[in-house]
Amino acid sequence: MKPFLSLSLFSALSLLTVSAHAQAASQSDRQMIAHAHWLSAEQARPATSSDTATLKAVPDLTKTAGQYHDLCNTGMTPKILSLDVGGALGTLTAVIEEDTTCFGADGARYTLLDRTHHVVWQNSAAAIAILESRHDGVHDLSFGGAGPRVPVWSWSAARQAYQLRTVIDTE
Repeated sequence: MKPFLSLSLFSALSLLTVSAHAQAASQSDRQMIAHAHWLSAEQARPATSSDTATLKAVPDLTKTAGQYHDLCNTGMTPKILSLDVGGALGTLTAVIEEDTTCFGADGARYTLLDRTHHVVWQNSAAAIAILESRHDGVHDLSFGGAGPRVPVWSWSAARQAYQLRTVIDTE
């Protein structure tokens, strides 16, 4: 009976240690999110004719008769935001398509392109923050939206794309 009791105590202590570590990481992520500088379409500039090559790289964004249309075929003016994420990626270009009818409560779709116009992230969001934390030398990103949960995305050099690392409950 004693070995079983020892194993149970060891297992319980291990679980408590893992749980405490997860809570500490979650608390650290929460603090990082709370102190993040959020950027949105308000800080972005309207796309111009010099952005044509960049806009061609955005999936589902089309241009007809001199006007751009999002994936819901809504006429709109994309916006451009530069994001210095450091590391091997350097500066990304965020193309923002604002359309609450198409993208719901988040209000916009963000497409992040590297310097070769490769899509490294795309989804709906209301805002973006470059976080202090890094993976593979590149800053993590968070995308704010409707609701109390905030995702944190980390760069994966192996996949050449951002991957969901964790979701932080901010309440």
